[in-house]
Amino acid sequence: TRSEDASRLKCRMGSYAAPLPDKQVVQPVIAEDSKSCSRMGFNHPELAKMLCPVKYLADYIKDPAGTTKKIQSGTLKVTAALWPAYLYPGEKPGQYFNPDDIIEGLFRGFLLER
Repeated sequence: TRSEDASRLKCRMGSYAAPLPDKQVVQPVIAEDSKSCSRMGFNHPELAKMLCPVKYLADYIKDPAGTTKKIQSGTLKVTAALWPAYLYPGEKPGQYFNPDDIIEGLFRGFLLER
């Protein structure tokens, strides 16, 4: 089932989501034996930066906790129309995002190249 497939990926997320997995996994480390999702998604600082819509990325970089709180409360909406930062190229999510041309670099993020 789909949930079984996703559970196999969860234990490898720390190295899969890292820009340079041979050198360093995401920090804080996602434990291999973690059964909980409480440290995933917007609850994990590096994964949250990847999931953050590029529209809010500058705010997230300035105030990660505040922006995450606004996203989780619904003050800042995360919709399918807002592209997440991991879709754009760069070692840091959305590093080369061009707000004047949102199509430039789209789908060239390191996660998609793997």
